[in-house]
Formats: sequence, structure tokens, C-alpha cells
Amino acid sequence: MGEFNYIHLMLDDIKDTPHDPSMALIRQLVTEYLIFPLGSEIVRAKFPEVIKSFLFYGPAGTGKTLVVRACIAETNSILFDISPLSIDGKYSGKKEEDKLIASVMVVAKLYQPSIIYIDECHKVWPAKKKGKKKKGGKKKKASDPSNPARIKKTLAKWKGKFITDQTRITIIGCTSEPQEGSKKDFLKFFDKAIYFPFPDYSTRRLMWRSFIEQCNGRIR
Repeated sequence: MGEFNYIHLMLDDIKDTPHDPSMALIRQLVTEYLIFPLGSEIVRAKFPEVIKSFLFYGPAGTGKTLVVRACIAETNSILFDISPLSIDGKYSGKKEEDKLIASVMVVAKLYQPSIIYIDECHKVWPAKKKGKKKKGGKKKKASDPSNPARIKKTLAKWKGKFITDQTRITIIGCTSEPQEGSKKDFLKFFDKAIYFPFPDYSTRRLMWRSFIEQCNGRIR
């Protein structure tokens, strides 16, 4: 699908970006590829493509998390938040991250439909920094409980085992700093990517109209 090429072009050359998708297009893509298969067993079974994970990326404040909440509400899903802030310092023993992700997947399958949410996902799949290391700076080990990247390999392993055409589980990663993440890892882990731009004129007009009417205002 051409609509999902935003990440390829944007991360390759910032000067050669495609036209921003409208909010209507984003809503259509989310509805068809995420809400319908996740909310209906029949649609999931007959859907031609098993989409296990989505990447929502774009500037802060463009509605990425709001769309995740809408997906949860529309599909009556259970949310499992494994964002770096949520798992910081938890499951700190040796290879405990494997137990963490496995537990999430088991419960997600038991109470499906389920959405596994990863905010600031560029910290889980960070880009390799080039240049000289600063003196005194220590690189965090993969097993460090404060290192968000410790769940990267475990996520990939359990994703393949638990998210199939027979289960209604979806992973959604959100980031407002895709340039800080590894493009290679993003493309390898996430099946689809949707770019969230700032609202265009028609979308802003519709939003303001809705907000004003909710407050019992009148538009002349």
C-alpha cells in the first residue's frame, strides 16, 4: 500500500517527503487495517494480510496517542503499556525481560482483543550514535533494567509466537522523534507505519466547529 511509504521516504531524505496525509485518510487506514481486524474475529480470520504491529510517528501533539485511545475504545480492547517509562526498573533480574514480555503476551491472548502500547519507541530501537564517546560516559548494558532497549529482541521473539491470524493482538509504537530510532530496526519490526502531520486547514476548521458546538456556541 502506497499510503504506508511515509516512513521510508521521510527517514531517507528529510527534503524529499511525500504529501502529508489528511486526518480523514489516517482515520480510514486505522479503521481498515487496525480497528476492523482487531474488533472482529470474522474480519481477522478473513483479512488477507496479518498486520502484527504499527508505527505511529510524527510531531508531538498531532494525535498519535489519542488515536490509540480511540482504537481501544472502538474495539473494546485491553491495553498493555510497556513504554520505557512504564517498565523502567521493573523485572530487573537476569533475563527477566523475557518473563516480562511473555507474561504480557499470555495475558493479552487470554483477554483479547488486546493492544500492546509502546510510547517513545525510538528508545527501544535506538539509532547507533556515530562519533567519539564522551569521557566518563558509560554505555548501558542490554540487561540493565533502566535500558529500554533490553526488550527489543524479546519483543521480536514473542511477537511471532503470539500474534497470528488466529489472535487479535496488535502492537502499536508511537514516537515524535523517529530520527532518534534505528530505521533498519523500525522497518524490520513494524509491519505498517502511519505519519501523523499537523492538521491541515480543513481539519482545523472541522475541529473548531465541533469544539464550538460542544460549548453551545454558534457559527455564523
